[in-house]
Amino acid sequence: MKCKKCGAEIESKLLYCPNCGESIQLVPDYDVLEEELLSRVVEDKKKAKEDKFATGVYQPVTEDKPVVKAPVKKPVRFTKKQLFIVVSGFLVIFFVLFCIIGSYMGKHTYNNVMNNAIEAEEGGQYAKALGYYEEAYNMDTDSFEAIYGMGRMYFKVKEYKNAIQYLSEARDLDENNAKIYSYLLESYSALKDTDSIHALAELAPNDEIYQMISSYFVSPPVFSEEGGEYEDDLTIYITAGKDCQIFYTTNGKNPITSGKLYTKGITLKEGTIEIKAVALGPDGDYSDIASQKYTVKYAALSTPEVSPEPGNYSGQQTITINVPDGCTAYYTVDGTDPSDLGIVYNGPFTLNSGSCVLSVVIVDSKGNESPLFMGGYFIN
Repeated sequence: MKCKKCGAEIESKLLYCPNCGESIQLVPDYDVLEEELLSRVVEDKKKAKEDKFATGVYQPVTEDKPVVKAPVKKPVRFTKKQLFIVVSGFLVIFFVLFCIIGSYMGKHTYNNVMNNAIEAEEGGQYAKALGYYEEAYNMDTDSFEAIYGMGRMYFKVKEYKNAIQYLSEARDLDENNAKIYSYLLESYSALKDTDSIHALAELAPNDEIYQMISSYFVSPPVFSEEGGEYEDDLTIYITAGKDCQIFYTTNGKNPITSGKLYTKGITLKEGTIEIKAVALGPDGDYSDIASQKYTVKYAALSTPEVSPEPGNYSGQQTITINVPDGCTAYYTVDGTDPSDLGIVYNGPFTLNSGSCVLSVVIVDSKGNESPLFMGGYFIN
């Protein structure tokens, strides 16, 4: 065995070189080249380990493998004929799609959809017409024709709540359209919604539409005269809708529970009275109660006007008495009370010579008397 340091021969079983004193490793002889190669492998592993701790990423040493390259595809080359066929095919497909889309768009314009809706409605296909009107509405949400059309079609298919929604929108856009009111009235009637009918009556733009609406409910009775003060007797007549009965009271009580059946006019004399009346419809529905208060106060008669005035006169005098319409004048010339034994005044009369006391009273058609006129006449 040779010393690793000086190369001197060393006997076996010695632990140190007798020549240089180097420690002897008990390993067999080996080739210097192999030792160098082994040393490089150890250094490479050490370096790889140090790189791992330096970068934080361990990269194992792998054996080199041969790189397999993917085969390179040659570009496809078309002949002119093939290219023409491909381009022509694309053009044909594009043209067909264009025609299909154009045809679809042409059929689904607003005007065409509305025409389809009207045609379906006229043919009694209300559900189909409703679909078209809805499509038109989606194209133009402000379209009166589409809104009104949906209202009509919902009514036709008996979807009354939806019908009322769109018919009410249509009424806002055309408030004088009587046909819209008729659809609304029938829808409310089908739902037995009388409150909405009364509310609709308040929106009526004219008397014609109001009369149409009022026919769907019992209207309150109408009095021939407005309440107020009157100077003469009057007769009150009460009217109500067709086929309605009228019940009334004059003592302030409820005519529904305490009313008397109205058959003729009610005559009012001097005093104050309130008439309450209600109409009973043919279906058993009562109207609202109507009432009016009347005060009859006869006009007070004034003292009769006599011409000429009492006094002294030369020659006979023709006496004239001013008698109001509807009244009668009575007179005496001896001072007695004309109310009992007076002469009916039918025109001017003459007072001859002498003296007399003229007494005059006027009585109206109700028996009311005026204050007494009394005056002395002296005729020379």
